Amino acid sequence: MSSEKPFSAKVFLVKEMVVRDLKARYAGSGLGVLWAFALPVLWMFLYTAVFAVILKAPVERGYASFPEFLMAGLLPWMAIQEGISRSASALTDNAAMVKKTVFPIETLILSVILAAVVNQGIGFVVYGIYVALLGHFSFFWALLAVPALLLQLLLTFGIGCIAATITTFIRDAAQAITIALTVVFWATPIVYPASLVPARFQPILAANPLTHLTEWYRRAFTLHVLPDPKSALYLTAVAAAAAVLGAALFFRARPHFADLI
Repeated sequence: MSSEKPFSAKVFLVKEMVVRDLKARYAGSGLGVLWAFALPVLWMFLYTAVFAVILKAPVERGYASFPEFLMAGLLPWMAIQEGISRSASALTDNAAMVKKTVFPIETLILSVILAAVVNQGIGFVVYGIYVALLGHFSFFWALLAVPALLLQLLLTFGIGCIAATITTFIRDAAQAITIALTVVFWATPIVYPASLVPARFQPILAANPLTHLTEWYRRAFTLHVLPDPKSALYLTAVAAAAAVLGAALFFRARPHFADLI
């Protein structure tokens, strides 16, 4: 019972922190929470205008439109980018909480990641309606996105822990992380099909776990095909390794955080 109470208390704490984060995000704005629905649509129009209309980016077979191809990768990326970038400054932004010895500071990382995922879920609702209007949506196949989301959480949490730890020791790392995330975005076939990438760069795409995650979501929402076993195994292994290594580094460095902030 003694081990169950701290766990349930942490779950309650994370839930409250996520709710507080979401409320603070839209507090004072005219549209309020409606921005969570509007922003994915605005990003969809922007990227579609640039890549589909101006640059004439081709759409792979199986997709009725560029937005259908785009959003399955863009929505998870937005959550991952937000989760990692906010995790990097989560400890320094909450110095008072970090210095409290009894406060579970890992919840600072988890809460910002989950808040980003909540917004991703709202975006997926909008995206799902759009895919349904195209006649491609299947509730059964959409459930395939659930294990992909769990792996996304593991991957983001692991990298977020690493980012938070490094940034606490080296403040300039926050800027490097921002640049690295930009590089990863363009190294992931989100706004372009992987078939456009020259053969010599294909190994880079294959090594990028987000390539496999994006493909998984596209198969769930549109293509209705199970993930390639090797791709699924690779993504699972990388996500699990990131979570274990990130958590190990974070908890090993934890005793020093209060002195560095």
